[in-house]
Amino acid sequence: MSPIMYGFAAQRKKILESEIERFITEMPPFGAKKIILIGDLVNGKVNVDSGIELIVTQETNDPHKDRSDFWITHLRPSVKTDFHVFTPEEFDSLCENDNFVTQSLSFGETLYDG
Repeated sequence: MSPIMYGFAAQRKKILESEIERFITEMPPFGAKKIILIGDLVNGKVNVDSGIELIVTQETNDPHKDRSDFWITHLRPSVKTDFHVFTPEEFDSLCENDNFVTQSLSFGETLYDG
């Protein structure tokens, strides 16, 4: 990796970390019960195209496919952000038998657990 690319990746990491700090402050008042960081930041593979990937639990009656829209609308992320949103009950159930959730938990970082 060239020094220029390294500099871009380091700058991207700072931008992502700043956005995550904002999310940790703003998400609980909107109903986030748990926020778990997964993806590039956790596995140490940040590059210039990296975004934020979060698992979020919240009480909601919205269909699963529409749940991330709530967070995008309310937070207006400044970087690409993927929200994987589950109710607390769904999350507890998925922790036992869903490959995506169990693998994410094995390397994810819990940022908020209220």
